[in-house]
Amino acid sequence: MTTQVDKTRPREVKRKLAAILSADVKGYSRLMGEDEVGTIQTLNAYKELMASLIQHHHGRVVDAPGDNVLAEFGSVVDAVQCALEIQKELKTRNVDLPENRRMEFRIGVNLGDVVEDGEQILGDGVNIAARLESLSEAGGICISGTAYDQVRNKVSLGYEYLGEQTVKNIAVPVRVYRVLMEPKAAGKVIGEKKAKPKRWQRVALSLGVILIVVIAAVVIWKLYTPSAPQPEVAPKEKTTVAPSEKPPVTVPTSPAPSVEPARKEKVTPPLPEKVSKPTATPAPKVEVASKDKMAFPLPDKPSIAVLPFTNMSGEKELEYFSDGLTEGIINGLAKSDRIFVIARNSTFTYKGKPVKVKQVAEEMGVRYVIEGSVQQERNRVRITIQLIDALSGRHLFSERYDRDLKDILNLQDEITLKVLTAVQVQLTTGEAARLSEKGTKNLDAYLKVLQAREHKGGTLNKERVERAIQLLEEAIALDPEYAYAYSVLCTAHFDLVIIGASESPRESLQRAVELGKKAVALDDSNSSVHAMLTFPYIYLREYDKAISEAEKAISLSPNSALAYWALGTALSLSGRPQEAIPMLQKSLRLSPIPVHSQVLGLLAHSYSMLGQYEEAIATYKKVLQIYGPDHLIAHIGLAGAYASIGRENEARAEGGEVLRIDPKFSLERFIKALPYNQSTKDRLAEVLRKAGLK
Repeated sequence: MTTQVDKTRPREVKRKLAAILSADVKGYSRLMGEDEVGTIQTLNAYKELMASLIQHHHGRVVDAPGDNVLAEFGSVVDAVQCALEIQKELKTRNVDLPENRRMEFRIGVNLGDVVEDGEQILGDGVNIAARLESLSEAGGICISGTAYDQVRNKVSLGYEYLGEQTVKNIAVPVRVYRVLMEPKAAGKVIGEKKAKPKRWQRVALSLGVILIVVIAAVVIWKLYTPSAPQPEVAPKEKTTVAPSEKPPVTVPTSPAPSVEPARKEKVTPPLPEKVSKPTATPAPKVEVASKDKMAFPLPDKPSIAVLPFTNMSGEKELEYFSDGLTEGIINGLAKSDRIFVIARNSTFTYKGKPVKVKQVAEEMGVRYVIEGSVQQERNRVRITIQLIDALSGRHLFSERYDRDLKDILNLQDEITLKVLTAVQVQLTTGEAARLSEKGTKNLDAYLKVLQAREHKGGTLNKERVERAIQLLEEAIALDPEYAYAYSVLCTAHFDLVIIGASESPRESLQRAVELGKKAVALDDSNSSVHAMLTFPYIYLREYDKAISEAEKAISLSPNSALAYWALGTALSLSGRPQEAIPMLQKSLRLSPIPVHSQVLGLLAHSYSMLGQYEEAIATYKKVLQIYGPDHLIAHIGLAGAYASIGRENEARAEGGEVLRIDPKFSLERFIKALPYNQSTKDRLAEVLRKAGLK
């Protein structure tokens, strides 16, 4: 099989040297837990200030997800001066807040090599900046040795040397300096000592001098003393060590190796097909999680969060593979009802962040965390993975897999079984067989589906969806038996209807159903294809079929947040809100970051249908907290809920928000597009008119 990814020569990437600033909020989870609305308002104001200062110092904001800010500068002096001004300004603003509501950022600055990927930057330079950020104190700044070398004589600051620090996935320790911002510290460097000979070095030097004197004395004695006759001895055969017999140098790979001693192996190309045992280096200490601090109670079965695998090569193609491998492991684990696994949508929020195992466990409410990395060398791939018990800090296993690129698609099932064994889940032969998906053996087809999903992600528009459709059709041409490709294509045609880009919505929905049925026919054991088929059935008002597909999806994958959302949606929109609520709540537990904003929206709608308006209002407000103040459906829902309980002033205020977001909003057009029965539509139109919508 041939593939464009399987190359004998690495793909060229654009690199550059840049100063990187990485910042995040210390204690952000606590702040959100105490006051979500207030925290988001403060965060947005602070990030706006930071963006302005970054621009003022000739920098550029690269990304700003959640409480993180990543920026790049052409000058490390500009980056450090910007970091200093940010901390000074935020300190001034925090004075006006109660002590427990103050929002303090940690900042790391590094000068290093980065890879450009469109508007994004990737690579070791960014990873080191993120690590420096995590080493910084709240309100403080840490810089790397490379940055320090450039600014120490150019910026009037003091520094404290923190020594060499290890950085995940970086082979060489990084010198770290804490910036001392007080004026009296300017020009000082604390903790950095000149290298002095240690005692053993002085002793060795003395012995060396003595040895030289002794040798000189022997030479002189030999010159002036006649030698006694010596018997002739056959010369010894000179023994040399062949280069291949030299002991191999073992370099630890990332993630950290297991504490169990490894079998010594001589590494010779090509990379072996089997799993390589980790080296005997002890695993790093892991800060343990606390059950009392968990956002959710621990399930009564092994609970796992799989973090997105790190792409060590910096190439976009491998990014698709590392994400696909992560999701494949999640999907495999989700098929077992003997464990609890967090959905992709939630764990992928940690992507690219220097997150701790403790934080993931406590925020997701799980005991075990999996992390790993993927690295490509020509047509070979090296995958490292470790499973950590967050409550004890113990590494249950740490493995390295070296494979041909074409064999990577078979690896996720092997890893899934390894994880289940490690957490002591015993499977029958039939259960183990069900963990595998039919998938595809065509690497190009697999890659095109992952690319199409990226186009479907984020903000949808007609161009993005049509490009996704093109990629999916190309994937199917490469492998006509690839069920998942048909399933994603089904959702793409459905998307055209949702965004109003279809010339014939009914034809698009019918096409979506045809593709979904084709996917089911090719692989009836795939939970996702059943779940995705649910939605076009809902919009065609074929609720019985929608519910049947969603229930089948749950039976195949009891941990699928997507499947529970699909069933909850079908039940809610078919007039069965009481049954919908626990399904939607289950989806939210499996994915604390909802798989779609409509999970919360449908939950709020179900509360409204039952007359539980206070619960509905609280849920709609949560939608605004997570997805921002311009979420149109949330404001429409709030307008209806307030109007239903006679709070007309608040209802009209929400109606005003609807018109602010969409000045051309038409109540008639909105109601017509809803997949509700007519009586529900009439009741909703009536309450929305009370909110001033027409």
